Amino acid sequence: MPETPHIYVVDDDELVLDTLNAVFSFAGFNVTTFNQAEVFLAANLPTDNCCLILDLRMPRMSGLELQRLLAERQIDLPVIIYSGNADVATTVRAMSGGAFTLVQKPISNDLLIETVREAMRKHQQQFKEKQQFAEAETRLSQLTDRERAVALLATEGMSAAEIADRLCISARTAEAHKASIFKKLNIKSVALLAQLVVMARLKH
Repeated sequence: MPETPHIYVVDDDELVLDTLNAVFSFAGFNVTTFNQAEVFLAANLPTDNCCLILDLRMPRMSGLELQRLLAERQIDLPVIIYSGNADVATTVRAMSGGAFTLVQKPISNDLLIETVREAMRKHQQQFKEKQQFAEAETRLSQLTDRERAVALLATEGMSAAEIADRLCISARTAEAHKASIFKKLNIKSVALLAQLVVMARLKH
């Protein structure tokens, strides 16, 4: 069974907390509410399969301040700003800080639920992509500088003779480097090598 998605709601308005708790609980989510940003930050909660619904204007620590601290501490989860009085400048700051979106109070329950689900879907997709990037970078880090140069040229469609000419080495040496690259990376084609190079954003 897949893990039940979890919603965190941080808002100083108890009516909002109670309402969103009821809405998301009825929709099948686990819900935890906080009336202070500091309490949420100190809770050290899991972030897998989670989403944070965050009010902007709260006493003591604002939503923007909490968002900044989450980023500083590398606490990675999708954030939806839920506010009734956000101006343009505040909206820009929230989005620049990594919020998935900002929704204005009031909003229909169905639209808010769908927004949360979309935020979680995109966040999961981005997480998988980051894992793929990191894996590609790790695999390519096994290559020597010369092998990396050969790999880049090979993915540009150059033959062993062309690579040899570009790097001032023999064609046999170029072929030997390609063989070593394929062995280290456990691949059998230039197409697969190209995928790794793209994922790792390898450059000349």
